[in-house]
Amino acid sequence: MAAKCAYVEKVGAIYYVRKRLPRAWQGRVAGTVLRLSLGTKDRAEAIRRGLEALAVFEELLRMEPQEALKHLTQRLIDEQLLQPAAMSGADLVRRRALGSVGNKIIRRAREELGLGEHLDTVYQELVHFNQATVQGEALYAARPKEAESRSGPYPAGVDLSGFDRILDALGAAPRREAASRPVDPPAASRPPVPSSATHQPAPPPVSSGPVYTLRYLMTDYLGREGKTTGSDNRANIERAVKLFEDLCPEVRTLAVPDIPLAIWDQLHEFAQLIPQMRGRATPDNLVAFTRQMQAKGGDYPRLGATTLNSNYLGAITRLVRHGNRRRMFSFQAPSLMVHERRRASRSSGRAPFSAEEITAITSCPVYAGSASRLHRYSPGDRVFADDHIYWAPLISMHTGMRITEIGMLRPAQMQTWFGRPTLVLELEDGEAANDEEGYKTGNAVRRIPVHPHLVEIGFLKFWERQQELGHDRLFPNWTQHRKGAARGRPEVHFEADFFNAHRLKWNVPAHRAAKLTFHSFRGFFIQACHDARVDAYTILKWVGHDEDTEAQTNAVHRGYMSKDLTVDEVVAIDRVIIPLGTGLRGKAEIEAMQ
Repeated sequence: MAAKCAYVEKVGAIYYVRKRLPRAWQGRVAGTVLRLSLGTKDRAEAIRRGLEALAVFEELLRMEPQEALKHLTQRLIDEQLLQPAAMSGADLVRRRALGSVGNKIIRRAREELGLGEHLDTVYQELVHFNQATVQGEALYAARPKEAESRSGPYPAGVDLSGFDRILDALGAAPRREAASRPVDPPAASRPPVPSSATHQPAPPPVSSGPVYTLRYLMTDYLGREGKTTGSDNRANIERAVKLFEDLCPEVRTLAVPDIPLAIWDQLHEFAQLIPQMRGRATPDNLVAFTRQMQAKGGDYPRLGATTLNSNYLGAITRLVRHGNRRRMFSFQAPSLMVHERRRASRSSGRAPFSAEEITAITSCPVYAGSASRLHRYSPGDRVFADDHIYWAPLISMHTGMRITEIGMLRPAQMQTWFGRPTLVLELEDGEAANDEEGYKTGNAVRRIPVHPHLVEIGFLKFWERQQELGHDRLFPNWTQHRKGAARGRPEVHFEADFFNAHRLKWNVPAHRAAKLTFHSFRGFFIQACHDARVDAYTILKWVGHDEDTEAQTNAVHRGYMSKDLTVDEVVAIDRVIIPLGTGLRGKAEIEAMQ
């Protein structure tokens, strides 16, 4: 029986390997999980190949972009020296893993390293590497089982100049191992060597075949997958291809994987200058027309991001994906989508609670005294300070935590930091590994100091009591549900119906009724921090900045926000004023009433 491997999973009849991206890479590259087919139905062989793929992921993703790019380049040198006809199943899995993680490394390096043309060179080398891997897979699939051993050593005559340039730019040591390899005669002068296990000759050399230009892909797509597409979709694709060809004439003869990154970037930048035609027919040469509009001034109305992403850049991306699905090449084009900045609509905009509304909320029967546990919002003489109905609003208005972050709190997340109680919002690996639990963004993992008000009203005592009772969660009776299961990405969510059903009873103006929800506590806390003159970046560290905020701050500030709280940032919470209602009971009063 084969040993167990947590990273190997079976989907249908084929085994896959999956690896979660390290936290340092999340939010900066697409996706959070690397998933790769192992190309086998045998579990023992799948585990063996899976460990090779994991070794590639572990080696390259644990490094910073510059070191990862340097090691990627050196790995590509070794792998390029292996003939497609000599690749074994483990070789193919390793190369697929290298190609998959290599694209992510290069994309991140493009954002953080100024290597320019050198990075373009290593990207093109990775494209040729992926093409050789596709060829090797085709040869391996047609190879008899008894002929799975490698047929020969490394070939000579491989041009490594592109790798040399990138290694020099990164300051790597000169290569010496390549010179010590045995030099074989060029591939064209070597006679085909028959396999020792069969009488069939070696595979003939691969013919040049068609050039997979964008126009070739368009014709193939419209004759296959897009055969039944509507006229508008067909017109969008044809217009996008013609635009690209008019903008960069070399695209008419270049295969898609051979298009340099500079040309892809030129398309991405130019497409954002296309003017709105407002019902008029598209001119025959849209590039010339756009440049005429630019010459008259830059204030003309342009196409929106949604139109560009669907009708122009999205059409080109669709053709590249079609080529990958048809196994014409293995190539991942640079991201062409234009980032859309959306304004908050009336339905999705959320306003913060005002100070007066916070006072009214903390003066309601939940905190002043309820009739019974079932009728918490009816006045009475009992306070039930042992569940989420009582504590969740208080925690959110004092910390800015989201509702799901409060619902997932565990007793072990309370830690002392510089002599003060703090909450550490970080799930254990075993609890978040199944993709069912996790915070909204990777930046939501943070440390939050506990406000003195919470200590005064007995929050720490409640925390200790829940821990003594052995509850896994701080609020074990808070109903949770999962969203996104149909998309294969289930996430845990907690409802705020207990609060939302009553939030409008505290003299809230009618025009604000649709803008206030439980999330409005978070907005109030951020505003209260600003009113207390707390440093803006300290506030971001407390509340967990989102991806847009991180993208708009420079590298120095991103590095600052990723560090743990200092002693000054912990004690700064004392300056934040939360206007609690006079009806809120203290710790001693609550214990006396219970």
